[in-house]
Amino acid sequence: MKLSFFGSAAAATLALASATGLTAAPAQAMGTVTIQQPNGARNTYHDAVIKVIHNALFITSADGKGTLVINRAACAYQGAVLVCFVTSATLVQAGKTSPLDFRNGTVYVNMTDQPQALARSTMKVPAKGIVSSFTTARGTYVNMIGSIDKVVK
Repeated sequence: MKLSFFGSAAAATLALASATGLTAAPAQAMGTVTIQQPNGARNTYHDAVIKVIHNALFITSADGKGTLVINRAACAYQGAVLVCFVTSATLVQAGKTSPLDFRNGTVYVNMTDQPQALARSTMKVPAKGIVSSFTTARGTYVNMIGSIDKVVK
């Protein structure tokens, strides 16, 4: 089954809701985001808040100073894992909005109660988990892992 998601007619909340059996309730998770710049500088942000609201995935630092908004992706299921290829994202920081120029990016969502292996990988997406990895055209790597711990109504 192929889904369009984040910025198309099928909302991200609908995709996650169908995976969980719920409707019209955005998902929320807590996670860790690691950003590595092309010069090797690396920052890790613990307790990032991860939400799916109104067609977009929002990843906000614990201090609320920066938010990455993934607003467009193409999605399909690989077994029990929803796999989304990111096509558009924006960084909101210090009152400014900056579009990110992607080279590639993927978001994996597992709404089951068991860890799920990714195809052709030794990595598993945790139960009720979300994993994301993408690279910008500048060569910045952004990785995120979190567990979906509640649904916000």
